[in-house]
Amino acid sequence: MRKPDFATSSLGLLAAAVVVLQATAIFAGPTLPYYPASGIGQAVPAATATVMQPPQADAAITAAKARYATALPRVRLFTGAADAPLPGTVTSVRRSHEARQLFELAGYDLAAVRAGESDVPRLFLAQVPNDLRKLREVEERKSIFIKTVLPLILRVNEEIAEDRSRLLALDARLKAGAVPGPAERRWLNSLAAAYGLEAAQPGGLPDLAALLLRVDEIPVALALAQSIEESGWGTSRFAREGNALYGQYAWSESAGLKPAGSGPDTAHVVRSFDRVIDAAAAYSLNLNTHPAYHDFRAARASLRAAGKPLDAEALAGHLLRYSERGQDYVRTLRIIIRANRLDELQQASLASGMVVAMADEAPNRRDES
Repeated sequence: MRKPDFATSSLGLLAAAVVVLQATAIFAGPTLPYYPASGIGQAVPAATATVMQPPQADAAITAAKARYATALPRVRLFTGAADAPLPGTVTSVRRSHEARQLFELAGYDLAAVRAGESDVPRLFLAQVPNDLRKLREVEERKSIFIKTVLPLILRVNEEIAEDRSRLLALDARLKAGAVPGPAERRWLNSLAAAYGLEAAQPGGLPDLAALLLRVDEIPVALALAQSIEESGWGTSRFAREGNALYGQYAWSESAGLKPAGSGPDTAHVVRSFDRVIDAAAAYSLNLNTHPAYHDFRAARASLRAAGKPLDAEALAGHLLRYSERGQDYVRTLRIIIRANRLDELQQASLASGMVVAMADEAPNRRDES
């Protein structure tokens, strides 16, 4: 068996690639801007370099700060139309040992996150490591999967929360008699269109109450549980070949992968994505817009109105139509949440700053076999 590249390169994990990415993110997935949601429209926070910074890094970081002194495009909820033109992706994080080394380098500790003692680093990987199914240690497989997917779920929720906050503020102003300006109208109608709502009449505004019902976060524990169940902890063919963690269907053969054993008359494929973050964003948009999940959205709104936290187990009960298994599927999600203590991650949040890990030299890369 071939020894891992890191056996000879020590902590050189993708080091030079960080400089190539203008030091604006850590080994990033390609659909995300690398700043906290509160930074929209503000300057991007300066990166903090740690671990054996190479001589050329200072110039790279300076250039990066100048280039991204204004906010980068945001990840839009994935509709299949187009991807945001964001910085490139380090696609070489394909193996579990690479991801493990990266997490250790960043001090990514799930126990500390569960205890509320640490935030989740902004580590956005483009895909789940494709060798998870080969790991003998079950707990290690689970840990790597959760550490990979959790930041992506949090980032999608972070953007939804920002839109919701702005929408609530605008709703309050309109109820107080304010008249929305042209920019506010454009933003509101654009948001409504993204969530499948239209203005009641030409030139009018969408129903803000209906929009608020849709523009809301998906509980972290529920999003994790469904990704676990639908992808087999990232080991399924759909996860490995199509970054598909949520088993979403498409009806164009070019849009995804056919299930094994399906015949020529099979109408659907499992929708594939360029990156895992696209799958997470599409999943959120699905729950927030599809008529099948109206009860889910109504129950979530009731929790909000009562000032209660979003209860993943309770809300799972409104996803009977997500799977043909119905109530058995709901029971499975609840078992996954409890057995893996996913509810302890419900209050997790992304770190407000960014850490760029660098080393003296890059590892020797070889073709993956």
